[in-house]
Amino acid sequence: MIRVAVLDVDGVLTYFRSAWMHLHRILGTDAWATINRDAYRAGLINYRDWALVDALLWFGVPKTWVEPPVTLRKGAVELLKLLRNNGIRVIALSGGLNYTEVPIKDYVDYFISNELIFDEDYSLISVKVNVESKDFIKDLLGKLGVTWDQVLAVGDSDMDLPILKSARYSIAYNPLSEEVANTARVIINSDTLYPVIDVINAILKGDVYVK
Repeated sequence: MIRVAVLDVDGVLTYFRSAWMHLHRILGTDAWATINRDAYRAGLINYRDWALVDALLWFGVPKTWVEPPVTLRKGAVELLKLLRNNGIRVIALSGGLNYTEVPIKDYVDYFISNELIFDEDYSLISVKVNVESKDFIKDLLGKLGVTWDQVLAVGDSDMDLPILKSARYSIAYNPLSEEVANTARVIINSDTLYPVIDVINAILKGDVYVK
């Protein structure tokens, strides 16, 4: 029985793979962001330092500029409604930024992401890193009294590996690496989330047996 669904946001519920890079492209800071990203991947800075220097590229920018409209992937709302209508708690877990919460906040029980910080004039001054790794989700599941055998996980990137490895029901959606694809029980490549809905419906009806 599925009691909790842990869903990645960027690249799953949204078309863009990274809320960070999506915002960089909008604000024209993507060239500098690439330098920061390469420094992190090379091990020159840690995740928290990367997040800080990346967010500081937007220092002083008005809050309205860093809260762009988000277009959800086709099938996203239907997927969220399906889960809620079946009494499944939904945790949206993102290594991105909190502006992606706006279009899904009415459909999820928990939204966890990194948060942009503003001063009293609503100008951006920093970032609060809440999702350096997705390992911490086990603590929330413990508080909810839920075991991994009762969890459905949907993700696409290496950051999602901890939940895909642990969840009884795991779906790699347009996986970005071979390891992600090999870790999940189900692999789906699609422009929409309707195939994910079909798989979940099959699980709920008992048409799919998962050890």
